[in-house]
Amino acid sequence: MISFRRMRFAALGLAVALIATGCYSLQAQTATKTAAPVPWFCNPTAPNSVTGPGMGSIDWYAGTSRAPLDYAKCESVAANFDVAKKYALEYPTAGDAEAAGFTSTFGFIPGMGTHHGRDAITPELLADPNFNRQNPIIPNSIIDDVFDPNQPEFLQYNGNTPDSKLVGISYYVRTNNNLPPAGFPGNNDWWHHHRSLCLNPSTAQAFAVNTSDAGCASQGGANVHLQNYYMLHIWLVDKLEYAADIHAPMHPCITGSGAIFDMNHPCHQQNTGGAGALSAQDAATKPTAGFCPIGTLGQT
Repeated sequence: MISFRRMRFAALGLAVALIATGCYSLQAQTATKTAAPVPWFCNPTAPNSVTGPGMGSIDWYAGTSRAPLDYAKCESVAANFDVAKKYALEYPTAGDAEAAGFTSTFGFIPGMGTHHGRDAITPELLADPNFNRQNPIIPNSIIDDVFDPNQPEFLQYNGNTPDSKLVGISYYVRTNNNLPPAGFPGNNDWWHHHRSLCLNPSTAQAFAVNTSDAGCASQGGANVHLQNYYMLHIWLVDKLEYAADIHAPMHPCITGSGAIFDMNHPCHQQNTGGAGALSAQDAATKPTAGFCPIGTLGQT
């Protein structure tokens, strides 16, 4: 039986093919037509790692490297980015997201922002004796084993107040083969995971990462093991695009005092691999704010 979500994925894919292109698609298609280098979001230059503090210890990408996508793959991911961005911009603030049923599963963290999810783990689920914290599956949730590039599972915001602005999006996918999902075309989207999250039982908000069951319990938390779930951040919010790596685990310009929404700020200039915030090619082909996001593309 084909799930509603898979049907939605197919419908959105068809819509992308039929409706006028958006910001990323136009840049990718311009590069193809002019035989220019692919845009920045198809050519990461920053170093990336899926291991380290707050992440797991397994490097699934050891021995591989990232490289510019070919034109066809770049156009494919660009179309997905356009639709995912349009979806996220329906919730420009944390208050908008929460009014639509999103909850903060992790408070603001420098480099990432918050993680607001819909259909995530709830206090009721944590209290359910049938809920398997060792290998959790969330019933009737979009947090599942389906990678839908057009609809990220989490939205990230620039603080813990209702007026906090959108800073990024995240995909979160479960697999059963001890490997990250295939994800986007190419080998540039390196996924990370958190082996466990220690959650507040009364709010289901995480407050510690990769803690033992005993350590979490000693803090009054409920430990949930998430070794089969993988996360990918995407930094595509206007005035905060991470030009060195759209897939980076952390954004260097989301600081402890908030995000820097200014691509001319030294933080952005210093974290682009020496290439500048956007290349001349990208700057020339990036449409105006009135064209992006895809205002005519409806959600199904």
